Amino acid sequence: MKPQYHFIATVTISSVIYSYSRDISCFIASFIGGFLIDVDHLFDYYREQGINFKISRFFKMFNENKIKRLTIIFHSLELILALLIIIFYFKPGLLWVSFVLGLSQHIIFDIIFNSPQIKTSYFYFFTARALKGFRFKEFLRSATPFK
Repeated sequence: MKPQYHFIATVTISSVIYSYSRDISCFIASFIGGFLIDVDHLFDYYREQGINFKISRFFKMFNENKIKRLTIIFHSLELILALLIIIFYFKPGLLWVSFVLGLSQHIIFDIIFNSPQIKTSYFYFFTARALKGFRFKEFLRSATPFK
């Protein structure tokens, strides 16, 4: 899913969370989980391209599936599961629930809207990516660019 759509979805979900909680920190936590999660793409880009601040090149690499290895450490269903277990057992409060809701909606939208390009939803398991050596092409249906 393209960043502008993640932004709109995240602001919408975060606003709903804020209207429930009346706590701006819950809005911010949801926003961080839902939008700023994409910072992990920068790690992969940096690993392949080195220091290169050309935004157009960054988007071209990802939109045209030219990235070779994709770890995207925060795009992980295991991370969500671990956080849900922590929330269940330790009850750290609504702030953490808001963060996990933001993170979850981001990954759910990725699963839905990236499905034409990604062979399997297992891609969103960090372990599945690790077992394939983080080789992105292993999960692509074809060379079809992301829309």
